[in-house]
Amino acid sequence: MSRFPSLLFATCATGLVVAAAAWLQGAPEGAGGEPGGIQELAARPEVARALAAVDAQKDRILQDWIDLASTPSFSGDEGRRAEIVESRMKAAGLEDVHRDAAGNVMGILPGLDRKAKRTVFMAHMDTVAKPGADFTVRREDGILRGPGVRDDSSGLSATLTAARLAGEAGIVPPTDVQIVASVQEETGLNGSKAYMKEADEKVGAFVAVDGYLGQISYGATAIYWGKMHFRAPGAHTLRSYGSPSATLALARAIEQVYKISIRRHPEEMETWLNVGMVGGGEVPNAQARDAWFTVDLRSNDPAIEKEIEAKILAICEETARKTGVTFDHEVLQRLEGASIPGHIHSRIVQTARLVLTYLGWDEIGLTPRGTADHNIAIQRGIPAIAIGSTTGEGAHTPAESADIGPYGTGIKQIILMMASPLQ
Repeated sequence: MSRFPSLLFATCATGLVVAAAAWLQGAPEGAGGEPGGIQELAARPEVARALAAVDAQKDRILQDWIDLASTPSFSGDEGRRAEIVESRMKAAGLEDVHRDAAGNVMGILPGLDRKAKRTVFMAHMDTVAKPGADFTVRREDGILRGPGVRDDSSGLSATLTAARLAGEAGIVPPTDVQIVASVQEETGLNGSKAYMKEADEKVGAFVAVDGYLGQISYGATAIYWGKMHFRAPGAHTLRSYGSPSATLALARAIEQVYKISIRRHPEEMETWLNVGMVGGGEVPNAQARDAWFTVDLRSNDPAIEKEIEAKILAICEETARKTGVTFDHEVLQRLEGASIPGHIHSRIVQTARLVLTYLGWDEIGLTPRGTADHNIAIQRGIPAIAIGSTTGEGAHTPAESADIGPYGTGIKQIILMMASPLQ
């Protein structure tokens, strides 16, 4: 179970957030903290209807989530889930429902100012599961279990539900809200990259619904995935004595990589380093001609990521030289880190925080760590965040779980943010 509370579809009417009326009158950037704004927004008949529908329809909402999560979806093979998403968008009455060339599925909830830049709510369709995985969703003691059941089936279904309930209740957002179900998030944010390449100048704010409820990510973490190859001529075991060993070089290099000092504080400089995969050789009775390992390096400070990456490569080159083998490397993935000065105080970040406060969610965390589809918007200087729809455990493992209790609060959060001015 998550450490977060799990009150079944519970909310509490206290707190603050920006009012749409203030935005329409040209309120300044900091207007999001004006007292009473969220209470006024939530009390509007159409918004109140949408929020009440979350509680009234909890059985249907839960079943929609289970149905989506039970549909196999892999990075680069999201077609079956895309069909369900497209059907739900059309049934919700969204405008211009279609798929782009990358496979992203999208539709529009019409806003008041249709000429203004749109606000994007994006959640991803793919999972880290491999083809052949069992996508059966199991329900037990207030928890759902299954591949990608939280990351990001919960976020995707919650976003679709929020858009449907907002439309049915008659909510008209300040600007057009484009709902996007992205592809290949888990393999490099490729769906978001494709979408932003086409929509860049039309986007004024961006919300990725992908994370844990209560977490508000406002930065883009730098990520480097590398594959380090140590190569040698190889030889049969009987002729291997004294011959350069690629596997020995690999072992020595990994040991030295793990001795690199990694910054953990402050959070703006927090860094992560992991050797996730090791491989090489073709048969047990011969030296490996190619021995390799992968590195997953991440840092909230792009300069630190570059520094550590250079240290890793230097270690591998020196180890190869001393061992008498050769070294080369592949870049498997690179996502540039980025931040927007003062973004923590921006309207979109503070609105997200105040909405959660209004809904009675106590554990709220603002973090510059970001590894979701919103990274691409931040790289382009567009105000963007990532939020979650529920809590859970075991992301990216076969034992992944998601808590049912907080899910209603997560959906209400999305509805209130769709109804709020975020730009």
